[in-house]
Amino acid sequence: MASLPPVYSLIYHATEIMNNNTWLGLAAATFCLLFVFFAPQDKSEVKTLIESTMAVHDAAMAEMGEMNRIGRALQRELATLDSLAPRADSVHAVLRSIKRAEDGMFDWMRSYEEPASDMPAEDALRYLKGQQAAINQNQRDIRAAIEAGKQLQRLQ
Repeated sequence: MASLPPVYSLIYHATEIMNNNTWLGLAAATFCLLFVFFAPQDKSEVKTLIESTMAVHDAAMAEMGEMNRIGRALQRELATLDSLAPRADSVHAVLRSIKRAEDGMFDWMRSYEEPASDMPAEDALRYLKGQQAAINQNQRDIRAAIEAGKQLQRLQ
């Protein structure tokens, strides 16, 4: 019996108890069912939160491509502008917001680590909620930089 995983061992012992005493067996079976149905839910929540966090990351990375194309176009334009031209200040401001959004993504990617499998679910959920909030903010920053860049290009 020592080679069985703990859950299977628990189920095995519960069936042994059931063979000897019906009420004790029913109680053990009920406990096993409750354990099976409710214990993994936290891990399932962790997995769902990991997946949703990474989905935001993936979408933000795709949007970064558009943001960087706008940034390159603005840099080409900036090279043709007189440094004292009023538009140059606006282009610099948008390029700074693009740089901040890009740096925010790279900082998030450097600091993000998927929770260890042995981390308590409550701690993993708390960590992941913070990471999801950070990547959501980064996605908003990327979108704001894209919108500012597009608006500046329309005014050209």
